[in-house]
Amino acid sequence: MITKEDIAKVQTKAKQLKALVIGDTMLDKYIYGSVERISPEAPVPILSHQSTELKAGGAANVALNLAAWGCDVSLVGLAGDDPNGEILKSVLSRFAIKHDLLTDADRPTTVKTRVVASSHHLLRIDEESTNYPEGDAEQKMVHRVLEILKAYRPDLIILQDYNKGFLTRNLIKEVITTGKSLESFIAVDPKERHFFDYGRADLLKPNLREAEHAAKMHLSISDLPSLTKGWREDMKVGTIAITLGSNGIYLQNEKSEAHVKPDRAIDVVDVCGAGDAVICSLALSLLADFGLQESGDLANLSGAYVCSHSGVVAARPDEIMTWI
Repeated sequence: MITKEDIAKVQTKAKQLKALVIGDTMLDKYIYGSVERISPEAPVPILSHQSTELKAGGAANVALNLAAWGCDVSLVGLAGDDPNGEILKSVLSRFAIKHDLLTDADRPTTVKTRVVASSHHLLRIDEESTNYPEGDAEQKMVHRVLEILKAYRPDLIILQDYNKGFLTRNLIKEVITTGKSLESFIAVDPKERHFFDYGRADLLKPNLREAEHAAKMHLSISDLPSLTKGWREDMKVGTIAITLGSNGIYLQNEKSEAHVKPDRAIDVVDVCGAGDAVICSLALSLLADFGLQESGDLANLSGAYVCSHSGVVAARPDEIMTWI
């Protein structure tokens, strides 16, 4: 069982770390209101608008989570040359997140707009391009990211992949190679497209759906030990952690394994951003020399905290402590 002292230890470690998040950045827009009637024009609800919130999403939310733990954080991602890109930068600046958002005039900033009434999602609207840069555009992007990485020399690198067009196979390879030369701890939240391109990472954290896609089969918990062992050895990954929703998290490294179940049931309000909080708490707890059981406990607690709130929120250690 994780304790307040354990969380304080992780927070102390986090305050000593420089962290660089590299991945797909997004702007999360929440439109809140109430629904009291159905439209006479079509069988759809009419939302009486009450408020709109703009938040940093995707890899940008990972940066916010690391900052909440006390890390010195910098963020590298891709944005459009558009008003939404400027809004995202302003949100990051408001939270004192250092950022270098590479601009592509031929693509929009990724925006996810969620329409919410009484904590229920009515609709999500995605504005995005998922095309990956090629040729000279990719080479320039890789060169700039490596410049930032070498100058910043982070203790922790988190690669946050949402298949939105930033993390190309070449960029992934170069970042991991350079990160290893700098002795950075490399944590990865993968998606299906480049799942097997993250070899030599210190931590790989897919969810169960992503693991099933990679394995090309439906998975039960009993399948995970042998499957994870094969992936870990083939990819030369230090720790693999597969999140299992309400069933917790399965973790394995060279020395041990653990299926860590949640210690409490919660009323899930919103799952958005839970994975972002989990990878941060896992990476930080492993860097603090926690074992798999303790790391899984903290990951479950962080994810549950986020799921109990409406909208994307960062898991703050002082607030997580109140749950113990």
